[in-house]
Amino acid sequence: METDKKKAVLSPEDGASENIVAMSREEALAYMDLPEDADQTAIENRFWQLSKKYRSMRGDDAEQKMNDLSAAYDIATGTRDQREKAAQERANEKQFLGKTKSEWKTYVSYTWKYYVMGVVVIIASAFLIYNFFFKPREDVGIVSIGNFELNPEYYDGVVRSLGFRYPGITYYSYVAVNEEGQEADLFTNQAAVASLYSGTHVLVTDSAANPYFFEYVTDCTDLYETLKKTLPQEKFDKITPVYMSERDYKEMITEFRRSKGYDLSETQEDLSAYSDAKIMIGLKIEDEAMVKKLGYTNYWHKRPASAVFGITVMSRSQDDSKAIITAVLQGL
Repeated sequence: METDKKKAVLSPEDGASENIVAMSREEALAYMDLPEDADQTAIENRFWQLSKKYRSMRGDDAEQKMNDLSAAYDIATGTRDQREKAAQERANEKQFLGKTKSEWKTYVSYTWKYYVMGVVVIIASAFLIYNFFFKPREDVGIVSIGNFELNPEYYDGVVRSLGFRYPGITYYSYVAVNEEGQEADLFTNQAAVASLYSGTHVLVTDSAANPYFFEYVTDCTDLYETLKKTLPQEKFDKITPVYMSERDYKEMITEFRRSKGYDLSETQEDLSAYSDAKIMIGLKIEDEAMVKKLGYTNYWHKRPASAVFGITVMSRSQDDSKAIITAVLQGL
């Protein structure tokens, strides 16, 4: 009966003789011609010697000897007893879905990362499906890009009062070239630029970032003249037009690339070919209370808080863009 129990513990592939499988540890050591007090190293060395000998032999007898030796080694090292003890303990433990508490703990410790990844993939997939197929299309877009943080509550209230139902109001913490030593995040900068191609109506930057977005905004002289007629004089006086020419922009970009170590010898342009006519590219506010009401938290240490409004060249409707900026400034 005892022999049958031990057979069940050993895998059938062992192919060891029944008398070997039934041995005690002392008998297994004697089978390997080792004393009862042989340590692990002695057992390892003896197993290596005998296995080398048996592998050099030929025939079924050699294979049987190797199987018997492996079984004796398993017993002599205590591995069999440990396995039987673990099997007995497992049999005494409560099981849930075929695993004991300790087995579930081990299983989870090795596989939790895969489950987390699976959950992330499911959530990301659900997010994409919702945004592509079910989420209502944004009917207005305001993108803020600068070294600040934005609470969109004020903008959201303004655009909804104009009848827009699905406002898209986002911001990117964009760090322009500065004397404070603050560093830009290239990935964030690229994402900020990419966001403008979704039909954004209004671009709001800080004064440091504003020149770098020259190509993404259109002349807002007409808007400025409208504000001059509609805003109270005290409020209008706090708005400063921002001008820049195409040549100014190209010179700035060239100098920026040179400062970053780019070799411009082969790509140097004739900057005199660009127009030096000044264009009103934005309307700047530097009144701290007004900027704060807009929802911005300034991250510059030395530069004052600022917000420069521009109409994007990708706007779905220039009229809507002007109406939004007008309403935003009227509410300040």
